[in-house]
Amino acid sequence: MKHSTTIWTLNITGAIATSLAVLAVYRHGLHGIHGKSYLFLMLGLVSWFSADLTLMYYYYALGIEEQRLVTLTDAFWFAGYLFLALHLFTVLRSLRSTIKPGIVIMVSIVTVLFVIYNVFNLVSSEFLIDVDFAAFAVSIAYPILDLILIIPSAIILVSLRKDYQHSIPWFLSSLSLLVNAVADDGYVYEFVKGNSQNLWFWDLFYVTDFIIMAGALIWYNTFHISYELNKPKIVP
Repeated sequence: MKHSTTIWTLNITGAIATSLAVLAVYRHGLHGIHGKSYLFLMLGLVSWFSADLTLMYYYYALGIEEQRLVTLTDAFWFAGYLFLALHLFTVLRSLRSTIKPGIVIMVSIVTVLFVIYNVFNLVSSEFLIDVDFAAFAVSIAYPILDLILIIPSAIILVSLRKDYQHSIPWFLSSLSLLVNAVADDGYVYEFVKGNSQNLWFWDLFYVTDFIIMAGALIWYNTFHISYELNKPKIVP
């Protein structure tokens, strides 16, 4: 019962966030740095929402709760990492004048050490002894791929700490992806240790991720995009 509730909650919140992203792209268009940022964000959310839909299919059609082998779900998640990383690096590009090198170095060192610790725990896990190379590679890939979300998300959050009122959507979207990256590490760790009873806790982080992202996209649509569409045009 708890697992089915989690699946439905993930898909509902994912559908809301994805729909808001599609609306943002439709209203703003693809022009400028914001247009590219919205596009990458939308494609990333579409990919992750597709992953959640496949989990629902596996659960209801095939009676499978957790996957031990490589599946289509992993492909959707990996695609999401790529697009969402492009979104974050597009935001970083627009903030490059406010980012201090010291912050980049500090965040990178802490994050790399954190990921190395998680990878070491995975490699030393007995779970990985019983799986083939593809499953091993996928299990190791998640904490490594989290680097491309955690580092830029943390840099954006730290860089905007004094100017969050003017950059609320970037702040929220970065916080959302940071929450997701932390959830990935916790979920994979519990999964490979065989603690399936604890996985629902990390699923709540994924739900929170979509809720925060939906908040960011509501702000995008209500304030930023509406302002861009309604501001007076300067005629030369």
